[in-house]
Order: sequence, then structure tokens, then C-alpha cells
Amino acid sequence: MTDFHNLTDDSGSSRAVWDAILSRGPSLYAEYALQPVGAHSPDLQFVLQHFRKAPCAGKFVLVALEPHRRWALGTLTGTRGDPVTIHDEITFDDLAEAERYVFRQRWIKLTAIDPAKET
Repeated sequence: MTDFHNLTDDSGSSRAVWDAILSRGPSLYAEYALQPVGAHSPDLQFVLQHFRKAPCAGKFVLVALEPHRRWALGTLTGTRGDPVTIHDEITFDDLAEAERYVFRQRWIKLTAIDPAKET
């Protein structure tokens, strides 16, 4: 785990980078919501890379219930070979909507702030 995965550290250059990015939470979420797949700004790419490289335990993922038709929210245990925990109560018929939901959940887990509701 790199220092970029620890936001509690108030020192160092990584904290300054995160502060600049986190202050743009709503605009970065808006950018992602408009186009979940494809090219993104450098700041949004940085956040997405962080999400991808974060430790697996507790990471939100999408699980295909019906390929290309229906998805459910899942969480990883962090232990290779363990099954994904599927949250049957949170399902999606639209992949873009599902991707936006996972982005929001990962952002909330990282910052304790919902970027879609922050003003």
C-alpha cells in the first residue's frame, strides 16, 4: 500500500495532492457520471488509479448476475479464493448507473463524503 492510500497522514506531498483533488469531489464525480468509461481528466484518472490499486479487502465491485444485462454490488474479502460478498438488495439494469454507484461508494469509503450530494 502506498502513501496515497492513507489520507489520515497530514504531512508530505501526497497530502497536498489529495487535498487539491478532494476539494474537487463534486466536479470530479460529475465528470465521471457524464462518462464512466473512456478518457478522463488527469485528476479523475489519478482518483480512478487510486481506487483500482487500493487494498482488496472491502473493495466495492460489480458482479454480473446476467451477463450484459444485470449486475449487483459486491465486496471483496481481500483473501484470494474467498467468494465475493454479493449484496442482492443493490442491483442494476444499466451498467453506467452501476459504475457511477460503485464510484460513489468508493469515494464515500475514502473520504466519508458523498460527492453527488456535496455542495
